[in-house]
Amino acid sequence: MTHGGFNIPSPSSLRHDESNTPFPYYFVGDEAFPLSRNLLRPYSSRTLDNTKRIFNYRLSRGRKSIECVFGMAAEKFAVLNGPIRCRDPTTVNDIIKSACILHNFVRKREGIEYRPHDTAQMDETAEVPTNIRVRDMSIHEGSSATTLRNYFF
Repeated sequence: MTHGGFNIPSPSSLRHDESNTPFPYYFVGDEAFPLSRNLLRPYSSRTLDNTKRIFNYRLSRGRKSIECVFGMAAEKFAVLNGPIRCRDPTTVNDIIKSACILHNFVRKREGIEYRPHDTAQMDETAEVPTNIRVRDMSIHEGSSATTLRNYFF
């Protein structure tokens, strides 16, 4: 990841962010991972104020959703339960993409569409919140990992 081997897309604007500032794509990790440009992790529990605690909570919810989906996919596809025994990275990518596509196909066919918990009770016609706070920060392609994380709280 630090050497650009993941082919991460270029930064793009966040939905509902009125500033239309391009924001980089990132992975979500836990405390075991180092903070880096494309890897967000929670703040240390030693330096938490209320705002950082809320950020950690939201990041944790996102990570748990991802872990849940991966658990469901691994339950259906044993190939995801351990190391994929293949030396060709292109084939490994194809295996993972195929598992994702088949997982989504099965869920859709079973009539189980994904809905985030936050929207489960919302009416389909509910409006998207427009009171999202615009930051007094400048985010650009060269922004540090700390600046990117601070942008969210």
